[in-house]
Amino acid sequence: MGVPFNLIGRYQESRAYFEGAMTKLRATRERKSAIFDVVLNQMALAGVQLFKIHEAAKLFEEARGILEQESSPCHQDTIGTYSNLAAT
Repeated sequence: MGVPFNLIGRYQESRAYFEGAMTKLRATRERKSAIFDVVLNQMALAGVQLFKIHEAAKLFEEARGILEQESSPCHQDTIGTYSNLAAT
């Protein structure tokens, strides 16, 4: 539900869904998975829209670290995260 809320500009609701998802994923072994990375990136994007820049930067940094380990620094998703982090 977080992504559709992000798409229509309801960032506060989006962030709440992503926080719930992150809490559940952190409690499992999914901390280094692609789905966890997607949640981190989407929550960070919502944070940027809500002007929570420092929080968004930390989330993008965490996503970057996961992607560099799980994929590679040259992977398309990693490069996208680099771009988001630079823009933030």
